[in-house]
Amino acid sequence: MKKILWAIPALAVIVRVYLFIFVEKSLWLDEAALALNILDKGYLELFQPLQYAQSAPPLFLLCTKFLTEIFGTGEYVFRLIPLLCSIGTVFGFYFLLCDVFKEKKWCIIFGLIIFSSGFPLLYNTIEFKPYMADVLFTILTVLIWLKYLSKDISLKKQAGFAVLLVLFPLFSFGSIFSLCAILTLSLLKKRKIFSFILFFGLLIEYLFIFSKINSGTRVYEYWVPYFINYNPIKAVFILIDIIKYHFYPSSLVLIALAGFIAGLIILFKKNKEIFKIFGLIILYGFLASFFNFYPLYERLSLFLYPVILIIVLSPLYYVLFEKNNIKKAVIFILSSVILISVCFYNFINPNFYKREEIKPLLLKMRNEIQPQDKIFAFKGTHLVYRYYDRIFKFQNEKYICPYNISAEICAEKIKPFCGQNTCFVIYSSEVDTKNNVKILKETVSKLNGKILQSDKNSVLYKLN
Repeated sequence: MKKILWAIPALAVIVRVYLFIFVEKSLWLDEAALALNILDKGYLELFQPLQYAQSAPPLFLLCTKFLTEIFGTGEYVFRLIPLLCSIGTVFGFYFLLCDVFKEKKWCIIFGLIIFSSGFPLLYNTIEFKPYMADVLFTILTVLIWLKYLSKDISLKKQAGFAVLLVLFPLFSFGSIFSLCAILTLSLLKKRKIFSFILFFGLLIEYLFIFSKINSGTRVYEYWVPYFINYNPIKAVFILIDIIKYHFYPSSLVLIALAGFIAGLIILFKKNKEIFKIFGLIILYGFLASFFNFYPLYERLSLFLYPVILIIVLSPLYYVLFEKNNIKKAVIFILSSVILISVCFYNFINPNFYKREEIKPLLLKMRNEIQPQDKIFAFKGTHLVYRYYDRIFKFQNEKYICPYNISAEICAEKIKPFCGQNTCFVIYSSEVDTKNNVKILKETVSKLNGKILQSDKNSVLYKLN
């Protein structure tokens, strides 16, 4: 049994490394925007508001910048920290399962299989975004509480853990909810030293870093539709959307929701310590969204994945190897269906992970372009092209269409810029894709252009 328990994390690591190496997907818009911030800014500037409507934890950015100065600016370098965080989540979740489910080895194995093959986690393993860090630091915070802080420990250790935990939000915004949960529980336990250091540490970070980090950007504006916005009814739909995103296929969302509700009830009756820490994490996440501080939308809710998965696993835990009856059988079957369903996904299929494939188009263009030819990057392509231009280093005259002008105005600039020269027109974006591509296609058609190559949400035209 022990060999199986360690074989699953080992296989999970292999799958993640395989995806990291062999799914050669291009950086998409948000990844490129974050990469350009790292390349264009100094270390201290990464503590200030970012450009291109981006926001990310400063230590996540600093560590990535350090790696780029050692290993270069390729996609693998930018995605290395998410990979390492993803590997860390596998082992962290294993220890969390052992702490929650203790002697029920089959339940631990079941949870490990689901967590290891969960598509949202695998997808974000190879995304240059801090969402896997959110999962990792949430798990670490819960483990620190369950193994140490929930027990009697010395004041010196309390202070040490408080200082350590204060650093977590600098690497993961999502960790703030688990930190608030253990701060609440510590106050209830009258842990004065620990609570004092953690509270004022988080307050100082907020006043001097987080309160300013989004100023001057459009991050908040972009996510407004995804806040609960003081609407309790919307909170229910947000919860359903989160569960739909976490569990595949999404057609089983009602079964997952039933398992989630059943799990909360069972934990409340059987394991109040776990119920309190998990319940508070979820509560603070929803309160932040309710009061328009944090949008609980798909990948931004990924920090809840290990919490929700254990809650859904709980009915299975408390009926496994128990005496059979109809009620327990129903719970067991529902839990099994939703959890086994994720294994039907071909999670090593590279096509599942691709969004804006500009790199194959640039490789094609590099093989055909001549020194006198021109390059026109259409609206929506500006950031991904600017990133890859640093790698491909095209010396040709180029025009990069700004994002803040309409597709119509951008299209009107193609003919005067290209003139009589051979011109390569490139488009790569999933933002307003249908409308932009339609306008671009009509314009290129009038100029007798032809498609050289197309890929997912990307197309390369050649005008002679």
